[in-house]
Amino acid sequence: MHTKATGSPLTKSAISLLLFTILGVLVVVPLIMVVYAAFVDHLPFSGEREVSWTLDNFRAIWAPEVGAAALNTLIVATGGTVIALLFGGLLAWLGARTDVPWKGLVHLAGVMPLFVSLLVAAVTWSLLGAGYSGYLNIIFRSLGLPFHVEMRSLAGIALVEGIYYAPYAYIFLFGALTLVHPDLEEAAAVHGARLGQTLRMISFPLVRPALIGAALLIFVLIAEDFPVPQILGGPAGIETLSMRIYNMMTRIPSYPNQAASLSVVLTVAVWALVYTQRRVLGGTDYRTVTGKGLAQRTVALKGWRSVAAGFVVLYALAAIGLPLWALVQGSLRSNLFIPNAAAFFDVSQFSLQHVIEAATSTEVREGFINSLIAAVATAAFGCVFFFVLAYAVNRTDLPGRHWLEYIAMVPLALPAIVLALGVLWTWLAIPLPVYGTIAILVIAFAARFVPQGYRAISASVIQIHDDLENAALVAGASRWQTVKWVMLPLVRGGVAAAAFLLFVLSVRELAASLFLYTTRTRVLSIVLLESYDNGMWSNVASISLLYTLILIVITLAGQKWMRPSL
Repeated sequence: MHTKATGSPLTKSAISLLLFTILGVLVVVPLIMVVYAAFVDHLPFSGEREVSWTLDNFRAIWAPEVGAAALNTLIVATGGTVIALLFGGLLAWLGARTDVPWKGLVHLAGVMPLFVSLLVAAVTWSLLGAGYSGYLNIIFRSLGLPFHVEMRSLAGIALVEGIYYAPYAYIFLFGALTLVHPDLEEAAAVHGARLGQTLRMISFPLVRPALIGAALLIFVLIAEDFPVPQILGGPAGIETLSMRIYNMMTRIPSYPNQAASLSVVLTVAVWALVYTQRRVLGGTDYRTVTGKGLAQRTVALKGWRSVAAGFVVLYALAAIGLPLWALVQGSLRSNLFIPNAAAFFDVSQFSLQHVIEAATSTEVREGFINSLIAAVATAAFGCVFFFVLAYAVNRTDLPGRHWLEYIAMVPLALPAIVLALGVLWTWLAIPLPVYGTIAILVIAFAARFVPQGYRAISASVIQIHDDLENAALVAGASRWQTVKWVMLPLVRGGVAAAAFLLFVLSVRELAASLFLYTTRTRVLSIVLLESYDNGMWSNVASISLLYTLILIVITLAGQKWMRPSL
């Protein structure tokens, strides 16, 4: 429902034009620049000569290396999606439908990996399972166990992606599973169905839209991911499409136009998957809740309770516990050589030297400050702009408001590394002194997280009945007074949550800043990546530990701060 916007048609058109302009600069123009660069023979703003249209860039990318990268991307995305659905789906079912013990741990394990930087996750699992020096392999050898973990492989990349994208499956499926009517599961049990049969034939088929929607979203996110394949796949010569684009831009000689053409191909593939996701989520109705009400009864696991609790603990250890332990070991050890498992407990080998050096390093300090400034600016801009955007789409009759929402969803189908290319070329072409400043990072982060910020605030705006605003307008309040005294107080919890989300996502973002930073504007994720590229493992572990502790503090503080006080 929409409340009629006050003001003249000219005012409405001006507001609508302003919103379209901001979204256009953030999202549409960078996409156009990437597409344009893919069809010309050199970058249009290079000043070398007049550009010529060509399809040679697309012909050039059809090389065996690109085919291998595409196959690797498909394998990693498929494997990671299956693992994420398995972990996230089981956690969601245990938390929503069963009497599993320690439900608080289930919910914590379900969402906590979402706030871990994928770059740090890749670093930690490289420490844990990279070759014979991997911590887990040292422990296995010392115990005489015939196991060997190799994370620098397609299977290793898929496993890490699956572990840290499982929260998306948990979030999608938890809400859907809570709405599955328990009578259906009880009827299956009465007729002799075993627990596995009930899950396979009743519970998960009823949440199929959420399951397929989660699968497609996770597949897209893994397919466009850069940090995990770069850290775990790079040393083993494994290349994905996002890595291929990055290498085309950074290696000498560089091939920016070919990188643009490959970006277009990747974007089209991702767009097709996102479109499929939206069709699936908007398809068949699987409602089981009726006017009779929904009694919240849980499935009794009986003898399986301890097994279920063990699974939750193992997942929490794999996602949070083991990585933290690896970071502590890697950052505190004065000698990186570890002969056997007993050496992990030799306190004489521990020192705070590397942690202190990282904490007092000029690069780390400046990176943290830049990350903080960029994240605060992104959250501040995002809260204001996304609230105005959500209000305009959901509560007014501004011209073109539905197109505003469509454009806001475009970054879902635009891989972060492609967006970074588009932002780079846009602001090199525009004669404004933005490149080389924190401002261009804020622009990239804001564009990257338009869908998340808009959806978070829009969900709160939609929940407020428009009768409240209509009453204020009838009583003589202006539109601004209605927004200030009615809408904003009611949605402040959602706006605060969106600000927290934008802040955390900006602090941990890497891919969107890859082509946009300079020596003066490096963020913490870039500092960590550069330390890894230089082979400084003690420094990498120490920075990763500090990075993780910062994100944990932000998460804990944000959870308390963003609680609605209505």
